[in-house]
Amino acid sequence: MKWYKLIFKQNQPIHIGSAEWGVISETEIFIPGWTMWGALTNQFLKRIGYSEIERAKKFFEKITNFYPAIEQKIENSLEGKSLVLQELFPQYKKGDFAFKKSLRNDKSEQNREDNEKEEFISKDKFKFEFVDTLVSTALEPLLRSAKDESLHEFEYILPKSKLDLEEKSRENNLNQLYWVGLIGFEDEAIKEINSLIKNSNNNENAEENINKNDESEKKGYNDFNDFLLDVFSHIYIGGDIKYGFGEMELVDLINEVSGEKLSEWNITENGTASIKPNFPLRQFFKFSNEIKFEGELKLLSEFDFTQNIPRVQEAGYFINVGSKVSDFNGIDLSKYHLIKGKFEKIK
Repeated sequence: MKWYKLIFKQNQPIHIGSAEWGVISETEIFIPGWTMWGALTNQFLKRIGYSEIERAKKFFEKITNFYPAIEQKIENSLEGKSLVLQELFPQYKKGDFAFKKSLRNDKSEQNREDNEKEEFISKDKFKFEFVDTLVSTALEPLLRSAKDESLHEFEYILPKSKLDLEEKSRENNLNQLYWVGLIGFEDEAIKEINSLIKNSNNNENAEENINKNDESEKKGYNDFNDFLLDVFSHIYIGGDIKYGFGEMELVDLINEVSGEKLSEWNITENGTASIKPNFPLRQFFKFSNEIKFEGELKLLSEFDFTQNIPRVQEAGYFINVGSKVSDFNGIDLSKYHLIKGKFEKIK
């Protein structure tokens, strides 16, 4: 398999459905793999038309969860600008969910020193800086007063920090939010992708803005780099995308991620689990009674939104990201494959 690291810049507020507490629709503070999978699949279907939905669903399943990253600085070069990001990965701190800071570029001595200093951002602190709430209610037409039981609070993640950091951001560009994650493709998948794209040239359901006379569209793509950078240059993710929410822009792509870099995301080159003892999970892991872990257990449900009424496709208990597994008690990790940010046992 070939693995690529995708870095998206958040351009608009996003809402990632998490839970509803009374009148509050809470947002998740990272992007689950199945949510990113849905966004990429939908964007690809806009290109090829929705008649191929069943085939398109399978292309992007080898995808991790995506985590926030904050821009540290911009280095000017002859080639333009390069990003230096402080990536935030999940880890429990004193029993509470938090993010551990990590620098993307870890080659320099300074960065190695920084990585040795463990710094954490609690869930509450992240929300305080990057999450806001929209309060709305329905009105009684005649009385112009609030309708009973219609108050609604909607949480969303801002593209930039809401704190008063104007001077700091002007100097170091600290307040822009990015999202990082990995996606894997079988070597031969590009041929099938190109086949679907070629067939879509005469598909009336494909995006209207595609130039049917463009030779690159007819021939498809030479490699995954060109495909990812073109088709996913802009995507829309999460809820309320029809109301100005959810736009993200692909600003960087690191190709051929392998070896130790893959292991940091808990995966091997063929997409199976690779989890070191007491290393924080970056993907959900299907729970089993044999496993000893420290963290949290979550009931995850995946819905099928292709029906008029969304229905639960599958549900199960998973060890939450950020948790640490101390002992798998003989479980064969090679039988657990990454599917939409979750490790599930393949029979």
